[in-house]
Amino acid sequence: MACEHVTLPGGGTAIVCGPRKRNRCTSCGRPASLLCDWKVGEGTCDQPICSRCTTSPAPDKDLCPSHAAAFERWKASRGEQESQRSTER
Repeated sequence: MACEHVTLPGGGTAIVCGPRKRNRCTSCGRPASLLCDWKVGEGTCDQPICSRCTTSPAPDKDLCPSHAAAFERWKASRGEQESQRSTER
């Protein structure tokens, strides 16, 4: 059972307990069974994502849509750097 602090409209607070809250995909709202593995600071993004919205760049690695786009930009910039190096030789 999970408990959560809730702020009431009048400014008071309450503690509400009930069954464990299900994670929802931050992209589409479906039930999420995965967390984003993009490295941020000293940990990972951990945004909840569903199997439809994930991008898996490697085994056991899942990325949320925004970090999947960042990964694609990183790969593209890396490819440009490699092609520049080969033309300089």
